[in-house]
Amino acid sequence: MATALAAAAPQETPVGLAERLLAALRESSEDRAADLVEALRSRLTKRQPRDPRSLFDLDDRLIDLMDRAEEAQETTGAVPEELIHEINDYIEAWRGKVDRIAGYWRWQESIAAICGKEAERLAARKKAAEGRVARLRNMLLAFMVSRGVKKLEGEKSSIGMQANSMASLMIDDESQISDCFLELRLKLNKSELLEIVGRLGDNPLQSRLRHLLLSRDWEVDRPAVLNELADGRPVPGAKLARGNHLRVR
Repeated sequence: MATALAAAAPQETPVGLAERLLAALRESSEDRAADLVEALRSRLTKRQPRDPRSLFDLDDRLIDLMDRAEEAQETTGAVPEELIHEINDYIEAWRGKVDRIAGYWRWQESIAAICGKEAERLAARKKAAEGRVARLRNMLLAFMVSRGVKKLEGEKSSIGMQANSMASLMIDDESQISDCFLELRLKLNKSELLEIVGRLGDNPLQSRLRHLLLSRDWEVDRPAVLNELADGRPVPGAKLARGNHLRVR
């Protein structure tokens, strides 16, 4: 009976086998029911054959090795020696596998390219959305400040204006800021730096540095000015001003 069922099973669908199983159970034929259950189980659990049309006809063994290597790198920070040997053995048996190795390579490159393009697209959408939020926030803040409104109430949400927890630095006139708060970023190579340290007499480099002192590219060291004002020491040309921000609840 089992032989007949095994021969017939590949031609039957799981539904047909299930119907025959129910019939066998109604007839109380335990042997026949057991055979049908086994046949049905093998039909339902049988793995589908790999699609030969899959991208680059990848080698399951190579994919498994690379996945294991990636998992080991992420969990332990290093690929085990035995796994490296397995990968090396696979690569050494290169005859007939070069196309598959190259296919895996191109497959991963295509995934990286697709993810890169998607990341750029999402980054652009993120930047655009943040810009819209910033413009809306500024317009709402200007509207509320001009009308002296502290809070806008809706049916489900409210938008309130409150003072920032920290004061923001505002530079009214940079020309009044003391020289000790002005800074200029210089790019010097190692030879120039060694020359400065070793020689302070008259030389072309000294002239160059003297010329930089007259540059208009000096920038205010904002953290230094902010710390000075925060400690209660006045800095001509600068002040602390407490602004407002919006919060949605």
